[in-house]
Amino acid sequence: MAKLLALIALTIGLIISASAQPGKITGKLTYPSDGIPTDMVLCVTVTSLYAEPTYCSSDGAARLRQAKIAFKLNYRAASYTISLPAGSYYVYAMTGEMPGVKAYYDELIKCGIRVECTSKEPIVIKVTAGKTRSGITVGDFW
Repeated sequence: MAKLLALIALTIGLIISASAQPGKITGKLTYPSDGIPTDMVLCVTVTSLYAEPTYCSSDGAARLRQAKIAFKLNYRAASYTISLPAGSYYVYAMTGEMPGVKAYYDELIKCGIRVECTSKEPIVIKVTAGKTRSGITVGDFW
C-alpha cells in the first residue's frame, strides 16, 4: 500500500511539474525591406473568454515576469523565441516605420504570401506546457 501511495504521489508530482513548465513559440520575423528594423516589437495577445491582455517585448521586465512571459529577438537572424504559459495566443510584430500596423502570423503568411492567398485572418497559436510551436512567421505588413 505504501508503495502504491508513493507511486501515485510521484505521478501527481510529475504531472504538476510538467504543467508548470512554460511552452514556447519560435519562428521568423519578416519585413518588406532589406533587414529587420531594430525597433521591431513582438507581441502576444492571450485569447480568453474574459479578457485579451497583450504583452509586448517592449513591456517592462516586472510586467513580463508577472505574466511569466519572456521574449528573445534576434534581429540579425530575423528570428524569435517566446516562452509563455500554456494557452492560446495571437502573435504579431510592430515597428516605428509603420505606425499602427500590426503584422500578424495569419493566413496570408501561412499561405506563402501568394496572389491566390486572400485571407488575412490571424491564426490562434495553441501552446502546450513543455512543448515548442515552431515555424510561426510573423510579419504580414502587406
